[in-house]
Amino acid sequence: MEGSRSETSAAEASEEIIYTSVKFSQDPPPRAKSGQERRAPCLWPAVVRGLAIGFGILSMLLAIALIWKISDSQPRCPEQWVAYRGSCYSFSKEKKDWHSSQQSCSEQGAHLLVISDTREMDLFKSIQTECFWIGLRNSTGSVWTWEDGSIFNGTKITSNSPVQHCAVLIRDHFQASSCEYAAPWICEKSLR
Repeated sequence: MEGSRSETSAAEASEEIIYTSVKFSQDPPPRAKSGQERRAPCLWPAVVRGLAIGFGILSMLLAIALIWKISDSQPRCPEQWVAYRGSCYSFSKEKKDWHSSQQSCSEQGAHLLVISDTREMDLFKSIQTECFWIGLRNSTGSVWTWEDGSIFNGTKITSNSPVQHCAVLIRDHFQASSCEYAAPWICEKSLR
């Protein structure tokens, strides 16, 4: 039994040795620098490059948004209207008397066409073939005036009756007509 006791004592002793050799100390041993800590100074160029790319993308997005806002803030003609030299024009398809035509334009924030110069007259000569009400009338019996209050200073308006106080534009000239005549009309409004 003594032999087995010595084996047990030796095993116990070796367990004790193992136990005491596994004890942890209170202070952790000094660590070697990890791979990330050693590479940290090398990351700065990548971080700066990433920030530069991010700011570049942000700048481009802001520029696109600004251009989009500017283009949206630019006045545009309503759908089915024609833009020319700062004005929008609408050609009616239905026919009404002069006063009803004037009211229709007014309801759309516009007025019957006022031709202000020869370039505008040339435009309408080239695009219309039938007669249209325009914003020109003779309410006093002697002076033709435009919707904006200006006096007509063009060529003589052809008239064949003293009851013709409103004007239509027929191809390349103005024709006096009874204001009760049913005709299509041209509305005009400013882009501003």
